[in-house]
Amino acid sequence: MPRVTVVLTTYNRDSVVGSTIEAVLAQTYKDFELIISDDCSTDKTEQICLEYERRDQRIRYRRNERNAGMPGNLNTAIRAANGEYIANLHDGDIYHPALLEKWVAALDTCPKAGFVFNAYRALDADGKERAIYREPLPPCAEGSLLLEAIFFKRWRFDSPVWGTVMARRSAYEEVGLFDDRFGFCSDVDMWMRLADRFHVAYINEPLISLPSREVLPRRDTLESWELQKKIERMFWEGRMRHYRGQPLRRWRAMTTHVSQVLCARTWLLVLRFRSLLRQKRGIRKVLRSL
Repeated sequence: MPRVTVVLTTYNRDSVVGSTIEAVLAQTYKDFELIISDDCSTDKTEQICLEYERRDQRIRYRRNERNAGMPGNLNTAIRAANGEYIANLHDGDIYHPALLEKWVAALDTCPKAGFVFNAYRALDADGKERAIYREPLPPCAEGSLLLEAIFFKRWRFDSPVWGTVMARRSAYEEVGLFDDRFGFCSDVDMWMRLADRFHVAYINEPLISLPSREVLPRRDTLESWELQKKIERMFWEGRMRHYRGQPLRRWRAMTTHVSQVLCARTWLLVLRFRSLLRQKRGIRKVLRSL
């Protein structure tokens, strides 16, 4: 059995899924199986994946009978994985050739870690570097450091960990799989649950590059307020879980959470107001041109 299972989730991305598969096959670390989990694509994704499956015996292509969404698609693939380490990858992201090798080395070096993640490089529409997102973490840290110093400090409830990580199979078995209550942002809940039980490994290198939304639009399907409420619920549960048995710290966490909710919702209202202003200006320009 391979030591690593790479889980590649995909849906209607025939324009990029081939290049992502090529990036996985080109990794310097070779002891892996690749499970491609197709969430019932309606484009040419299936044909492309089946062709790669015929070429390389490490590849297993599976297709859902109906659209399961995230996390259903990811959970199904994880259940089919054989590896000790399970890497979650997204179609369309750009991966450094040594990504798997460095992830494996990081988990080997930090045996108490439930998962490993790294710095990320954000690209603009022209493919040039726009920003690098790094976190003030050592290579091996207690999960409480990630939660208390980073996750719970973010008043906009954003995550320092994106959806691409390598986790131990045993860690998933202990905390369970991704919670479908939180939809496509359920990975954030997972990283908080893992950090509550295990150490975290971190690589301070931008091993993954993220295309801009103009090049590769995200599949966010929820309305902003609905999404905001789900995220707030996720962070509330994360805080209450982490500070269980600590009444004073839990009370402080509750008050901090309420203040952050107020700030985040105010910011969301500001963004909506700006969007309405832009729309009105656009309509005025159209009317003036008639």
